[in-house]
Amino acid sequence: MSTALRRVRKYFISSQVYEALRPLLFLTFLYGLTPFHVVRRKMGESYIKMSCFGIFNIFVYIVLCGFCYITSLRQGESIVGYFFRTEISTIGDRLQIFNGLITGVVIYTSAILKRCKLLGTLTILHSLDTNFSNIGIRVKYSRIFRYSIMLLVCKLLILGVYFVGVFRLLVSLGVTPSFCVCMTFFLQHSVVSIAICLFCVIAFSFERRLSIVNQVSYITVINPHSLD
Repeated sequence: MSTALRRVRKYFISSQVYEALRPLLFLTFLYGLTPFHVVRRKMGESYIKMSCFGIFNIFVYIVLCGFCYITSLRQGESIVGYFFRTEISTIGDRLQIFNGLITGVVIYTSAILKRCKLLGTLTILHSLDTNFSNIGIRVKYSRIFRYSIMLLVCKLLILGVYFVGVFRLLVSLGVTPSFCVCMTFFLQHSVVSIAICLFCVIAFSFERRLSIVNQVSYITVINPHSLD
């Protein structure tokens, strides 16, 4: 294996539970979905740190989301409205704006109110791995890390192609969408997609642990003294 390939490969290898979730939690931290992020100590151990900036960032997103949606509603602007405007499309645009506003408020409010539950879930994962380590079982963190990277890249790639396609179509018609319309259109899709990625990665992490528990239970039934 060449030196360059080894250097690239080491970025996709993880040996800690929080390190495996670091890219995902960093992105959710930037988007205001989680008020904490992964920090590495001098000894190399990673842990989750609650941040005042994270709480402030969530409130900023709530204000920004509300401002953009209300402004788009008052000015009667939307992506669909740039193409054609009828009474039916106007009603549909308003319903979509209300739906996006409610969705944004629910997601970001949950990010504040449910932060302790999410942190508790991550703590459970860490406790399980500690127990596995005590009986000599190693969790394959790199598989979880690569799964989260692959999921994020696929989601962001699809969203990027979708947004660029819509923007170029509008530009070809001589229309430049306003800032508020771009934000409402971008946030509504990207935030929900990243929230889904967070759920999928945590579910996949628990699935890996359950698989290990099943393997250990099977080995214990076959050979009760195998873990002594």
